[in-house]
Amino acid sequence: MEFIIFTGFVVILILLSNLRGRVWKLEQLAQRNLVQNTAEVNHQTQTNQTVAEPIPANNVTQTVAVNSGTGTTWIDDFTDWAKEDWLLKLGALLLIIGFGWLTTYAFLNNWIGPMGRITLGIIAGSLFILLGYWRIKNYINQGSVFLVLGSTVILLTVFAAREVYDFFTPLSALVLMFLSTSFVAFASVKYNSRALALMSLVLAGIAPLLIAAPANDYVARFTYLFVVILGAIWIVALTGRRELITAALILITFYSLPHFFSSYLVDTEKLLFFSYAFTSVFFITSILGIIKQPDKNISTDLLTSGANGLFLLAWIMTAAPDEWKSLIIAAWMIVFAVGAFLIFKITSRKEPFYVYAGICIALLAAATSAELSGETLTIAYTIESAVIAIISFLVLRDVQIAQRINFLFIVPIMLSFDSMSSRVWRTSVFHKEFFVLLVLGLVLMGLGWFFLELFREAADKKHKEISAALLIIGSIYTYILLWLSLHAALLNNDTATMLSLVVYTIVGLMIYFYSLTNGGKILRLYSGLLLGFVILRLLFVDIWRMALAGRVVTFFVIGLMLVATAFLGKRKQN
Repeated sequence: MEFIIFTGFVVILILLSNLRGRVWKLEQLAQRNLVQNTAEVNHQTQTNQTVAEPIPANNVTQTVAVNSGTGTTWIDDFTDWAKEDWLLKLGALLLIIGFGWLTTYAFLNNWIGPMGRITLGIIAGSLFILLGYWRIKNYINQGSVFLVLGSTVILLTVFAAREVYDFFTPLSALVLMFLSTSFVAFASVKYNSRALALMSLVLAGIAPLLIAAPANDYVARFTYLFVVILGAIWIVALTGRRELITAALILITFYSLPHFFSSYLVDTEKLLFFSYAFTSVFFITSILGIIKQPDKNISTDLLTSGANGLFLLAWIMTAAPDEWKSLIIAAWMIVFAVGAFLIFKITSRKEPFYVYAGICIALLAAATSAELSGETLTIAYTIESAVIAIISFLVLRDVQIAQRINFLFIVPIMLSFDSMSSRVWRTSVFHKEFFVLLVLGLVLMGLGWFFLELFREAADKKHKEISAALLIIGSIYTYILLWLSLHAALLNNDTATMLSLVVYTIVGLMIYFYSLTNGGKILRLYSGLLLGFVILRLLFVDIWRMALAGRVVTFFVIGLMLVATAFLGKRKQN
């Protein structure tokens, strides 16, 4: 058992090194900058013989925030942590080693029975906790080390009692471990220590792994974890340590991973309801955190919100019945959508809206994939992407957000590639692949025209370019659809190719002359690219593939159309 205690102590020292090193650096930087600012004020007073302006109260804080951004390795952090109170840490390590040797010698000579050994370990851990609580009043770093050390000793002692001597029941062992970690959490709240709060959560999270409980008793384990999560939320409410919520979500995700990758689950329905409870707690906490600090950095809450949505989706896709998956996902999608709307209306911040809107979109995509597949799924994604963009504009009246949501079309565009290369184009025209390309082309052009009309009188060229891009991409799908349809409908491929290129040429010329009269470099460039494609196709592809008669007709028709442009739009010169 002395080896276990020694190992636990070393592990705790390493875990605390990173946090304690950073705190020590911040304190040193604050003191250094405070002295420097004071010296500058005194020098200015002596030179000007006037009263210097007072130093802003947040000057030190700002300087520390800037300097603390420099990158440091974990080795540097550990070195800095080891320098602080190094005699105390070295002495504590020697005491642990000596205690372990004493215990070993006593065990080998049978001085102490099993009950006495366990009692001795619990008493030693309790004494360390009391010492830490007494010491932390004046020295936070030293007291934190003793508190965490004492709780760790108790956890390892109870683990040895369960594993070696079969003392305690799983419930009593878990309660004893939880009490020791709860005291550490209480001290973290009272003395506002971030390191203690995180370590109390880590120790409480490790406890279920040390009680040797039945492997399939998942309900009891998740009940305990829910209590731990509520305790973490309580600490956040009192101290404002938002990062503790993220750590709590990581903890419950760690215990959920085996269920995500296992084909056999026990108590599936009950665990699914636990996931709903965890998601609700994290959702409400994140919402309140964002609303209460509208002008502060909310990156931690945003990270938690996004991860919370993925956590929920993973549980639904893993444990929910197939016939209920889409309905469950749709219900949660509404919940997250309402949260996104409330945050935007209350705080007017776009970042939370993007995160929660992304969660809603992911849930909608999952619900759609659970019900549909293949070409139908692609069409559904296309329509959903357009509806989301339009609704976001109508609700928020923010075109910038609506246009950014158009990036959702990347998914149906990627899925549509299979429809372009499908073998069914060899035999018929009207089939699912036809409607995939038709719907995608019409939706993209319609959405591009919708946003282009909104910016017709505006001076913002960026938004006009995005709208024009939607129109162009949509038109490309119509060109592809025309090409595939003609080659599927006509027996002669040369005729289908000629008709397609003629139509492309006509469209390109129409757009070119329209751009001359109405302006627009984008349209002129677009028409040039379209006509360039026709010419390059004729010169490098069709000239080798088409029969002689087809080449003659195609080259003559397109050539005459291009030559005819010399007589269009030209005024007679005197």
